[in-house]
Amino acid sequence: MSDPGPEPKPDRLDFERRLEQTLEARRGAEGPDTTEGSAAGLAVRAVSELLVGLLVMMGLGWAADRFFGTAPWIMLALMPLGLAAGVFNVMRLSRSKQAETILGGKGPVAPSVKDDDED
Repeated sequence: MSDPGPEPKPDRLDFERRLEQTLEARRGAEGPDTTEGSAAGLAVRAVSELLVGLLVMMGLGWAADRFFGTAPWIMLALMPLGLAAGVFNVMRLSRSKQAETILGGKGPVAPSVKDDDED
């Protein structure tokens, strides 16, 4: 078998012990609560998803209107598609792991609707 090498010096052992104590103390200390900042970031991302979907489709519609000379009809026709794409992206974001971590499983609850079949 191989020789593990010489024994570490006592001052190195002391340094390693102090380093471990310091690292344990830092791991144990709780940092500032960043949930609020993360939630605000998630909200900004949701709003930007809505706006980007809408603006991209409006831009494509505007370009098509300029090309075909049909202003503003293609842009107006593509606006609902852009809004739908933005809503779809926000719904996908709300089901993401980031949202689950921030909300802690406390997302919006589905409304309770009385079932007509139970009468």
